[in-house]
Amino acid sequence: MMRAANRRRIGWCAVAVVTLMLSACGLQSGLNEPAGASTTDPTAAPALSGTTLTGARFTWSSARGHPVVVDFWASWCGPCRAEQSDINGVVRAYASRGVLFIGVDMRDDTAAALAYRHDLGVTYDSVPDAGEQIAASYNVAAPPTVVLVDQHGAVVDRYLGTVVGLKADLDRLLRS
Repeated sequence: MMRAANRRRIGWCAVAVVTLMLSACGLQSGLNEPAGASTTDPTAAPALSGTTLTGARFTWSSARGHPVVVDFWASWCGPCRAEQSDINGVVRAYASRGVLFIGVDMRDDTAAALAYRHDLGVTYDSVPDAGEQIAASYNVAAPPTVVLVDQHGAVVDRYLGTVVGLKADLDRLLRS
């Protein structure tokens, strides 16, 4: 009888420890928020500029006055590959309405990144971020992450591993 009681106590302790560990776990800050949840205090988006994978120059000032979708991705990222067709659909629906799209290619080499763009039909350009300086400035620990920036340059939404809700948020921004 004493053994059964001890086993139950050990079992409950194990459950408590696992629960505590899981509650402290997360890839990024804000991971416990639902995807696409608006932040309560929008902050200015860090300036993003550089030479893109195709050799063009991207400057943050060129985005002034437009909502911007910043897609953090990598060619080696399976979830990025799975999400790309959804992002391509958002690009088709919103690029003609003044929404700008820029990718940030994390921890990748140029050849793999260009192959990814070609194979998955990515039409927007990307800035390489091999050293993760851009990702760090946006507080992005891992791809896929999409950050929505409004036309005033404020980060208003973050989508971790999904774009569910992005269209609704873009519609709201375009109405304002």
